[in-house]
Amino acid sequence: MRSDNSARTGRAARHRRRAAGLVSGILALGLIGLCLRTLPTVLTDSDLVSRFAGPVTGIPVASATSAVPATPSPTVTAEPSTSASSSLTRVKLRAERKAKRLQQVEVPGSGPGTYQAAETAVKPTSSYGDLIRYDVRVEDGLAIDPDKAAVLIQRILDDKRSWSGTRRWRFELAPVGEPATLHAYIVTPETTDRLCAPYLTRGEVSCQNGNRVVLNAKRWLLGVDFYGSDVTSYRRYLVNHEFGHALGKRHVNCPGPGKLAPVMMQQTKGLGGCRKNPWPQASED
Repeated sequence: MRSDNSARTGRAARHRRRAAGLVSGILALGLIGLCLRTLPTVLTDSDLVSRFAGPVTGIPVASATSAVPATPSPTVTAEPSTSASSSLTRVKLRAERKAKRLQQVEVPGSGPGTYQAAETAVKPTSSYGDLIRYDVRVEDGLAIDPDKAAVLIQRILDDKRSWSGTRRWRFELAPVGEPATLHAYIVTPETTDRLCAPYLTRGEVSCQNGNRVVLNAKRWLLGVDFYGSDVTSYRRYLVNHEFGHALGKRHVNCPGPGKLAPVMMQQTKGLGGCRKNPWPQASED
């Protein structure tokens, strides 16, 4: 009897241990399942992140709910703006015009009517055509050296693109006081009006009047808008135009848009659609 009771007691203890192990296993599985259900919520709850981290400014943060990396935005290369380039060009042109005005020599409106005489003599390089001797005077008070101006005039007239290129005429610069057919003057606007009368120059333009070739100092020093800052070319035009009148040449008009302006066209007043041109023998090429 005692051995039967001991056997029964051992079997009951084993049942209790098995039951306890089973219960422990069930509880462990339940705890694991609970953890697996809770863990994604903790990792994906953006509100929880925001509560702990707070707002972050200026730093890009990837979304916690997406494992896909953000695609970088393409880099945009700025191309030069046409309108901006045009604006810069206009500003540059205005600045250049302003600089030109600042550099302009002030030309007195009137002078004493007395002159500095050029004393330089220069013979022509061509042996063709009728010889025309001339001298040069500059009105007192003008910032123009008479000999330098005279040599420049001779250089223009002796150029093959000038009237001497026709082989009908050649020019010789003579010192004032020696025989001369023509007398060139560079004078103030008021003296220009007096020497050019009865022609109306109004202090603005030049003229040829009898044996006088009168070059307005205002134009000689400042040029005209139609030649822009190219005073050198305008002086060539001025000399060729007024000496052209002394050769019997008269005014002509622009032959057509885009063509070279004839030297006997009044380019001081405008180009009429033509292109500026200071030479009688200029080529369209």
